[in-house]
Amino acid sequence: MTLSANQAAKEAGKTKKTILDAIKSRRLSASKNNKGHWQIEPAELFRVYPKTGTNHPTDTATIPPLENHENRFEIERLRAELKSAHQLTEAMSDQVADLRERLDKEGEERRALTAMLTDQTGRAGGKRRFFGLLGARA
Repeated sequence: MTLSANQAAKEAGKTKKTILDAIKSRRLSASKNNKGHWQIEPAELFRVYPKTGTNHPTDTATIPPLENHENRFEIERLRAELKSAHQLTEAMSDQVADLRERLDKEGEERRALTAMLTDQTGRAGGKRRFFGLLGARA
């Protein structure tokens, strides 16, 4: 089911001009029918203008009920995929946190080693020495 520009404006709680401006700026995808009227998919409309408590609810009478088992199986399959994706995201988040912690530790070690290497002043009368290879100048 597609929405006209007027219907989309009502659903999103916006003006028709706002909807048309979004279409012209390509923020909102829409197509024209054979009469030249804009057709907007509800999912696309709510991607750009998320539903809020002030928006008018979508007419649920136009959504067909699940009539066959194929739809139910497909929904269950998609739910399982979504659950798997959430679990993978959590695992990846844990891994990212571990890698960040390791990187922070290595950064601290690097800074400590750099400080040790550059702390060669003051030992040879104020002259720098590099690993004792350069003698102090007299």
